[in-house]
Amino acid sequence: MAQQTMTLTQMMQAYRQITSDFNARRMDKAAYSAALTRLKAVDTENRWWSCTPEGGFVWYDGSRWVPGQPPIASALDGNSSASSAKAVPTAADGSQTNARKTNSSLKVWRKIVSTPILAILPGIVIGGIWFLYTLLRLIIGGTGGVDLLTPVILIGVPLLLWLLREPLDKLLMPLQKLQGSFPYPLRLGIALAVPMLFGCGCSAISASGYTAMHFTALISTLFGYFLLHKPAVKNIS
Repeated sequence: MAQQTMTLTQMMQAYRQITSDFNARRMDKAAYSAALTRLKAVDTENRWWSCTPEGGFVWYDGSRWVPGQPPIASALDGNSSASSAKAVPTAADGSQTNARKTNSSLKVWRKIVSTPILAILPGIVIGGIWFLYTLLRLIIGGTGGVDLLTPVILIGVPLLLWLLREPLDKLLMPLQKLQGSFPYPLRLGIALAVPMLFGCGCSAISASGYTAMHFTALISTLFGYFLLHKPAVKNIS
C-alpha cells in the first residue's frame, strides 16, 4: 500500500516534533539530520518540499533542490523555529565536537604521560647529538672514540627513575616541604648549572677520554630529578 503524501502542515508538525526531541537531547545530531531529510511534502502547486540536514527548507524545481520558504502561514511560523533550531543544533554540535576533541586530547596526553617517553625524550635528543658529535670528531680528526656510554646514561637513568617512581616518591615525600621552600625557577637554574660546574670539576681530574662526561651525565640526571621532581601523593597512599 502506497504511503500517503504529507501536506506542508503535516510536514511542519513533524518538523517541530523532531526539533523538540533534538533540543531535549532525545536524539543526537545524526538522527536529527536523518529525520529531517526524510520529511517531504507537496504544496497546492504540486511542488515538492523537504528539509536540509541543518534544519532549513528546500523545494524541487524539476532538476534540483532550491532553498526557500514554504508558502503557508504555519510553515512561515515554523521557519522562525527553524532558524533557532539551526542555531541550537549548530551550537550544541560545536560544543559536543569541542568537548570530544578536548576529551580526545586528554586521552592522548594521559596515554603519553603513562609511558616513559617524556622521561627519556630529552636524553634521546641530547644523547643522540653527543653521539653524532663524537662520531664526527672521530671521522674528521681520527682522535678519541665514539662515546656510547653517555647516551646510554642519559636515556637509561631517566627510564630507570620512571620505572621506580613509586618507591622513589615515598622516599622523596619527607623532602617535599624543603623542596617547595625554594622557587621553581631557582631550582631549575641550579639544575641547569650543575652539569656545567660538575663537568668542569670532573674535567680537571680526568683530562682524557669521556670519563668526566659519564660522571657528569649520571650525577646531573640524578640531581635534576631529585631537585625538580614532585612526588605524586596519589601513588603513595
